[in-house]
Amino acid sequence: MSPRFEPVLFRPLPRPLKPFPQETKQSFLGRLAAANAMPVHRIQQPSRWLLSCLDSIDQLSVLSGQPRISIQHAIPQWEKQPGNFPQGPLAATPRWACRRCVARRTGNPDERVKVWMSNYHDQVCIPHRLWIGRAVETPANQFDLAGLPEVVSAQRRHYRLLRHYGPEVLNPCYVQCSGLWHALLRHGYLLDDRTHRLARLRPRSSRTVRPWDSERYAAVYPEIVKTMVLYAAPQWRGLATSSNEEGFRAFHTEFTRRLPIEMPLRTTAKPWFLHQLRVIAHSIQAAAEQAAPPASQP
Repeated sequence: MSPRFEPVLFRPLPRPLKPFPQETKQSFLGRLAAANAMPVHRIQQPSRWLLSCLDSIDQLSVLSGQPRISIQHAIPQWEKQPGNFPQGPLAATPRWACRRCVARRTGNPDERVKVWMSNYHDQVCIPHRLWIGRAVETPANQFDLAGLPEVVSAQRRHYRLLRHYGPEVLNPCYVQCSGLWHALLRHGYLLDDRTHRLARLRPRSSRTVRPWDSERYAAVYPEIVKTMVLYAAPQWRGLATSSNEEGFRAFHTEFTRRLPIEMPLRTTAKPWFLHQLRVIAHSIQAAAEQAAPPASQP
Protein backbone atom coordinates (compact mmCIF):
# COMPACT_ATOMS: atom_id res chain seq x y z
CA MET A 1 0.00 0.00 0.00
CA SER A 2 1.49 3.35 -1.04
CA PRO A 3 1.98 5.89 1.74
CA ARG A 4 -0.59 8.65 2.09
CA PHE A 5 0.63 12.20 1.53
CA GLU A 6 -1.22 15.17 2.87
CA PRO A 7 -1.21 18.35 0.77
CA VAL A 8 1.06 21.17 1.81
CA LEU A 9 -0.73 24.34 2.82
CA PHE A 10 0.51 27.13 0.57
CA ARG A 11 0.05 30.69 1.61
CA PRO A 12 0.54 33.85 -0.45
CA LEU A 13 3.92 35.47 0.10
CA PRO A 14 3.89 38.89 1.79
CA ARG A 15 4.73 40.69 -1.44
CA PRO A 16 2.76 39.57 -4.51
CA LEU A 17 4.38 39.90 -7.92
CA LYS A 18 2.99 39.99 -11.46
CA PRO A 19 4.83 38.04 -14.15
CA PHE A 20 6.17 39.95 -17.14
CA PRO A 21 4.78 38.94 -20.58
CA GLN A 22 6.81 36.04 -22.01
CA GLU A 23 8.97 35.93 -18.89
CA THR A 24 11.12 32.88 -18.33
CA LYS A 25 10.34 30.60 -15.41
CA GLN A 26 13.68 31.18 -13.68
CA SER A 27 13.43 34.94 -14.08
CA PHE A 28 10.03 35.10 -12.40
CA LEU A 29 11.04 32.75 -9.59
CA GLY A 30 14.16 34.83 -8.96
CA ARG A 31 12.23 38.11 -8.88
CA LEU A 32 9.55 36.63 -6.61
CA ALA A 33 12.18 35.33 -4.21
CA ALA A 34 14.08 38.62 -4.20
CA ALA A 35 10.89 40.62 -3.57
CA ASN A 36 10.20 38.47 -0.50
CA ALA A 37 13.81 38.26 0.72
CA MET A 38 13.99 34.48 0.52
CA PRO A 39 16.10 31.97 -1.41
CA VAL A 40 14.73 30.67 -4.70
CA HIS A 41 14.82 27.04 -3.60
CA ARG A 42 12.25 27.81 -0.89
CA ILE A 43 9.78 28.67 -3.65
CA GLN A 44 10.70 25.73 -5.83
CA GLN A 45 10.73 23.22 -2.95
CA PRO A 46 8.66 24.57 -0.05
CA SER A 47 8.72 21.18 1.68
CA ARG A 48 11.27 18.37 1.58
CA TRP A 49 9.06 15.69 3.05
CA LEU A 50 5.49 16.48 2.03
CA LEU A 51 4.00 16.36 -1.46
CA SER A 52 1.36 18.79 -2.61
CA CYS A 53 -1.73 17.98 -4.60
CA LEU A 54 -1.31 21.33 -6.39
CA ASP A 55 0.57 21.42 -9.66
CA SER A 56 3.42 23.89 -10.11
CA ILE A 57 1.22 26.51 -11.77
CA ASP A 58 -1.29 26.46 -8.91
CA GLN A 59 1.52 26.58 -6.36
CA LEU A 60 3.03 29.63 -8.03
CA SER A 61 -0.40 31.21 -8.36
CA VAL A 62 -0.92 30.97 -4.60
CA LEU A 63 2.61 32.10 -3.70
CA SER A 64 2.66 35.08 -6.08
CA GLY A 65 -0.96 36.10 -5.45
CA GLN A 66 -1.75 36.00 -9.18
CA PRO A 67 -4.56 34.14 -10.99
CA ARG A 68 -3.59 30.84 -12.58
CA ILE A 69 -4.59 32.14 -16.01
CA SER A 70 -2.16 35.07 -15.65
CA ILE A 71 0.71 32.69 -14.92
CA GLN A 72 -0.17 30.49 -17.89
CA HIS A 73 -0.44 33.41 -20.31
CA ALA A 74 2.69 35.22 -19.17
CA ILE A 75 5.10 32.27 -18.81
CA PRO A 76 5.02 30.19 -22.00
CA GLN A 77 5.18 26.39 -21.91
CA TRP A 78 5.49 26.31 -18.11
CA GLU A 79 4.93 22.58 -17.78
CA LYS A 80 5.94 21.11 -21.12
CA GLN A 81 9.62 21.99 -21.23
CA PRO A 82 10.90 23.38 -17.95
CA GLY A 83 13.93 25.56 -18.49
CA ASN A 84 13.87 25.21 -22.26
CA PHE A 85 11.42 26.89 -24.60
CA PRO A 86 10.48 24.58 -27.46
CA GLN A 87 12.46 25.19 -30.61
CA GLY A 88 10.20 25.77 -33.59
CA PRO A 89 9.82 28.16 -36.52
CA LEU A 90 10.08 31.11 -34.13
CA ALA A 91 12.82 29.59 -31.98
CA ALA A 92 13.29 31.69 -28.86
CA THR A 93 16.00 32.07 -26.25
CA PRO A 94 16.09 33.84 -22.86
CA ARG A 95 17.12 37.47 -23.33
CA TRP A 96 16.88 40.67 -21.35
CA ALA A 97 13.57 42.49 -21.73
CA CYS A 98 13.66 46.15 -22.71
CA ARG A 99 14.68 47.97 -19.55
CA ARG A 100 12.21 50.79 -20.24
CA CYS A 101 9.33 48.33 -20.70
CA VAL A 102 10.32 46.71 -17.40
CA ALA A 103 10.50 50.05 -15.58
CA ARG A 104 7.09 51.06 -16.90
CA ARG A 105 5.42 47.80 -15.90
CA THR A 106 7.12 47.23 -12.55
CA GLY A 107 7.77 50.80 -11.43
CA ASN A 108 11.37 49.84 -10.69
CA PRO A 109 14.03 51.10 -13.14
CA ASP A 110 16.57 48.65 -11.67
CA GLU A 111 14.44 45.52 -12.13
CA ARG A 112 15.99 42.91 -14.44
CA VAL A 113 13.68 40.57 -16.36
CA LYS A 114 14.51 37.81 -18.80
CA VAL A 115 11.94 36.92 -21.45
CA TRP A 116 11.68 34.53 -24.37
CA MET A 117 12.59 36.36 -27.59
CA SER A 118 13.67 35.38 -31.08
CA ASN A 119 17.37 35.76 -31.76
CA TYR A 120 16.52 36.36 -35.41
CA HIS A 121 13.63 38.79 -35.38
CA ASP A 122 13.59 40.80 -32.11
CA GLN A 123 16.36 43.37 -32.33
CA VAL A 124 14.72 46.70 -31.40
CA CYS A 125 12.08 47.71 -28.85
CA ILE A 126 10.06 49.90 -31.19
CA PRO A 127 8.01 51.86 -28.58
CA HIS A 128 11.14 52.83 -26.59
CA ARG A 129 13.62 52.92 -29.50
CA LEU A 130 16.18 50.76 -27.73
CA TRP A 131 18.55 48.23 -29.25
CA ILE A 132 17.78 45.04 -27.30
CA GLY A 133 19.09 42.49 -29.80
CA ARG A 134 22.35 40.98 -30.82
CA ALA A 135 25.35 41.28 -28.49
CA VAL A 136 23.37 42.93 -25.65
CA GLU A 137 24.68 41.20 -22.53
CA THR A 138 22.92 43.21 -19.79
CA PRO A 139 19.99 45.65 -19.67
CA ALA A 140 22.49 48.45 -19.08
CA ASN A 141 24.00 47.71 -22.52
CA GLN A 142 20.71 48.42 -24.31
CA PHE A 143 21.32 51.71 -26.08
CA ASP A 144 19.09 54.48 -27.39
CA LEU A 145 18.25 54.71 -31.09
CA ALA A 146 16.43 58.05 -31.01
CA GLY A 147 19.06 59.52 -33.32
CA LEU A 148 18.89 56.55 -35.70
CA PRO A 149 15.27 56.31 -36.90
CA GLU A 150 16.36 54.15 -39.84
CA VAL A 151 17.33 51.35 -37.44
CA VAL A 152 13.89 51.47 -35.77
CA SER A 153 12.23 51.55 -39.20
CA ALA A 154 14.29 48.51 -40.19
CA GLN A 155 12.76 46.56 -37.29
CA ARG A 156 9.25 47.54 -38.43
CA ARG A 157 10.09 46.39 -41.95
CA HIS A 158 11.58 43.19 -40.55
CA TYR A 159 8.30 42.38 -38.78
CA ARG A 160 6.32 43.09 -41.95
CA LEU A 161 8.53 40.66 -43.84
CA LEU A 162 8.01 38.06 -41.13
CA ARG A 163 4.23 38.41 -41.33
CA HIS A 164 4.27 38.25 -45.13
CA TYR A 165 6.71 35.39 -45.78
CA GLY A 166 6.65 33.52 -42.47
CA PRO A 167 9.55 32.18 -40.37
CA GLU A 168 10.30 29.35 -42.82
CA VAL A 169 11.73 31.95 -45.23
CA LEU A 170 12.73 34.73 -42.82
CA ASN A 171 14.76 32.56 -40.43
CA PRO A 172 17.32 31.49 -43.06
CA CYS A 173 17.10 34.96 -44.63
CA TYR A 174 18.24 36.63 -41.42
CA VAL A 175 20.99 34.10 -40.74
CA GLN A 176 22.39 34.27 -44.26
CA CYS A 177 22.02 38.03 -44.81
CA SER A 178 23.49 38.88 -41.42
CA GLY A 179 26.47 36.62 -42.09
CA LEU A 180 26.88 38.11 -45.56
CA TRP A 181 27.13 41.68 -44.31
CA HIS A 182 29.65 40.95 -41.61
CA ALA A 183 31.74 39.07 -44.19
CA LEU A 184 31.35 41.89 -46.73
CA LEU A 185 32.61 44.45 -44.25
CA ARG A 186 35.70 42.34 -43.64
CA HIS A 187 36.29 42.24 -47.41
CA GLY A 188 36.16 46.02 -47.78
CA TYR A 189 32.51 46.57 -48.75
CA LEU A 190 32.37 49.95 -47.02
CA LEU A 191 29.22 51.98 -46.45
CA ASP A 192 28.99 55.69 -45.71
CA ASP A 193 25.68 55.22 -43.88
CA ARG A 194 27.12 52.59 -41.53
CA THR A 195 30.13 54.79 -40.71
CA HIS A 196 27.83 57.72 -39.91
CA ARG A 197 25.61 55.55 -37.72
CA LEU A 198 28.58 54.40 -35.67
CA ALA A 199 29.64 58.01 -35.24
CA ARG A 200 26.13 58.97 -34.05
CA LEU A 201 26.03 56.06 -31.63
CA ARG A 202 29.31 57.09 -30.01
CA PRO A 203 29.74 60.81 -30.67
CA ARG A 204 32.03 61.45 -27.71
CA SER A 205 33.59 58.04 -27.14
CA SER A 206 37.32 57.63 -27.55
CA ARG A 207 37.10 53.83 -27.41
CA THR A 208 37.21 52.02 -30.75
CA VAL A 209 34.09 49.99 -31.52
CA ARG A 210 35.14 46.34 -31.42
CA PRO A 211 33.90 43.71 -33.94
CA TRP A 212 31.71 42.01 -31.33
CA ASP A 213 30.15 45.20 -29.91
CA SER A 214 26.39 45.58 -30.23
CA GLU A 215 26.82 48.99 -31.91
CA ARG A 216 28.39 47.29 -34.93
CA TYR A 217 25.39 45.01 -35.34
CA ALA A 218 22.93 47.89 -34.97
CA ALA A 219 24.85 50.06 -37.46
CA VAL A 220 24.49 47.51 -40.27
CA TYR A 221 21.01 46.26 -39.33
CA PRO A 222 19.20 48.43 -41.94
CA GLU A 223 21.39 46.91 -44.68
CA ILE A 224 20.68 43.41 -43.38
CA VAL A 225 16.94 44.06 -43.61
CA LYS A 226 17.22 45.57 -47.10
CA THR A 227 19.06 42.45 -48.21
CA MET A 228 16.39 40.27 -46.61
CA VAL A 229 13.74 42.14 -48.62
CA LEU A 230 15.58 41.12 -51.79
CA TYR A 231 16.22 37.49 -50.89
CA ALA A 232 12.81 36.88 -49.33
CA ALA A 233 11.02 37.77 -52.58
CA PRO A 234 10.67 34.58 -54.66
CA GLN A 235 11.17 36.39 -57.98
CA TRP A 236 14.51 37.93 -56.97
CA ARG A 237 15.68 34.78 -55.22
CA GLY A 238 14.79 32.87 -58.38
CA LEU A 239 17.02 35.14 -60.46
CA ALA A 240 19.89 34.66 -57.99
CA THR A 241 19.61 30.87 -58.21
CA SER A 242 19.05 30.85 -61.96
CA SER A 243 21.59 29.19 -64.22
CA ASN A 244 20.79 31.93 -66.72
CA GLU A 245 23.65 34.40 -66.50
CA GLU A 246 21.45 37.26 -67.62
CA GLY A 247 19.02 36.61 -64.76
CA PHE A 248 21.84 36.56 -62.22
CA ARG A 249 23.25 39.83 -63.59
CA ALA A 250 19.82 41.40 -63.07
CA PHE A 251 19.89 40.29 -59.43
CA HIS A 252 23.43 41.59 -58.95
CA THR A 253 22.49 44.94 -60.51
CA GLU A 254 19.47 45.25 -58.22
CA PHE A 255 21.58 44.38 -55.15
CA THR A 256 24.12 47.11 -55.89
CA ARG A 257 21.35 49.59 -56.76
CA ARG A 258 19.63 49.09 -53.41
CA LEU A 259 22.89 48.84 -51.46
CA PRO A 260 25.42 51.10 -53.23
CA ILE A 261 29.02 50.61 -52.26
CA GLU A 262 31.24 53.46 -51.09
CA MET A 263 34.27 52.24 -53.03
CA PRO A 264 34.89 49.31 -55.39
CA LEU A 265 35.72 45.93 -53.94
CA ARG A 266 39.29 44.70 -54.12
CA THR A 267 40.00 42.64 -57.22
CA THR A 268 40.36 39.41 -55.23
CA ALA A 269 37.06 39.99 -53.42
CA LYS A 270 34.90 40.40 -56.54
CA PRO A 271 34.66 36.69 -57.50
CA TRP A 272 34.02 35.80 -53.84
CA PHE A 273 31.20 38.37 -53.65
CA LEU A 274 29.44 37.10 -56.78
CA HIS A 275 29.78 33.51 -55.58
CA GLN A 276 28.33 34.44 -52.19
CA LEU A 277 25.27 36.05 -53.77
CA ARG A 278 24.46 32.73 -55.46
CA VAL A 279 25.32 30.53 -52.46
CA ILE A 280 23.11 32.54 -50.11
CA ALA A 281 20.14 32.38 -52.47
CA HIS A 282 20.51 28.59 -52.78
CA SER A 283 20.88 28.20 -48.99
CA ILE A 284 17.73 30.23 -48.28
CA GLN A 285 15.77 28.37 -50.94
CA ALA A 286 16.85 24.96 -49.61
CA ALA A 287 16.07 25.89 -45.99
CA ALA A 288 12.66 27.29 -46.93
CA GLU A 289 11.76 24.16 -48.91
CA GLN A 290 12.88 21.91 -46.07
CA ALA A 291 10.86 23.85 -43.46
CA ALA A 292 7.73 24.14 -45.60
CA PRO A 293 4.84 21.85 -44.57
CA PRO A 294 4.35 18.85 -46.91
CA ALA A 295 1.78 19.36 -49.63
CA SER A 296 -1.54 17.60 -48.93
CA GLN A 297 -2.34 14.64 -51.11
CA PRO A 298 -5.42 15.00 -53.36
